[in-house]
Amino acid sequence: MRNSGIMLLWVLTFPAIMYLLQATQGVETSAVADASVSIGTGVLGSMFVCLYLFGNQLATDLEDRRYVAYRSMPISPSAELTGRMAAGLVLAAGAFTATLVAGLATGASYGLRGPESVPIALAAGALTCLFWMVVAIPLVVVAGNERVASMTTTLVAVGAFVLTGLNGTVPAQSPIDGPVLNYLPNTLPTRLLVYHLVPAENWTGLGVAPPAMPTEPAFLALLAAYAVLATVAGTMLVNRMLYDQGWWP
Repeated sequence: MRNSGIMLLWVLTFPAIMYLLQATQGVETSAVADASVSIGTGVLGSMFVCLYLFGNQLATDLEDRRYVAYRSMPISPSAELTGRMAAGLVLAAGAFTATLVAGLATGASYGLRGPESVPIALAAGALTCLFWMVVAIPLVVVAGNERVASMTTTLVAVGAFVLTGLNGTVPAQSPIDGPVLNYLPNTLPTRLLVYHLVPAENWTGLGVAPPAMPTEPAFLALLAAYAVLATVAGTMLVNRMLYDQGWWP
């Protein structure tokens, strides 16, 4: 239990620590630039919870053969998945919030763009978490054991963060073509969060654009589509790969 508590504390606080290490390097940055980077790092923290922590618990249950027992119980696979995801959402929100608190401590400036920013920000955060928790399921099953699963999920989270320029908050650092950053499942929600939580207007001067910020309703629809596809895929994977049933309940 003690080791589990230490691991949980580390997963929840490491993105905030990572941000603080970067913010205290002595480089002159603006308050809104710090806010953008803290949001990108906070989304990494949420992804890490959804991939590593969610995946680690799933891998442990598989190694301990708990799903053999679950299959003999009157447990709904979709209900079990929903419970896991609900816990993951709470922890992911904690990791993201801790990073924003670290941003405030270093002078980062946040602000809502309007009343609509609240539901959009909540939806962006929740939908991206659903997506990455579903991604963890096949990674864990294919890995076959907890150690390999932990390494794989960590690599996916950190790799996506670095290759997309801190989740799309610093496009100049990404080798990926600019416009694509508005469509990827880690950068789209991050850039939506930046737009709605950072009080800036000159995005080019801030280094967040190009590409242009994803402000059109179509981008929200795309994010919702990612979540719907992830939910369907997650239900199918749990039914087939974990409960050894058909692809659909």
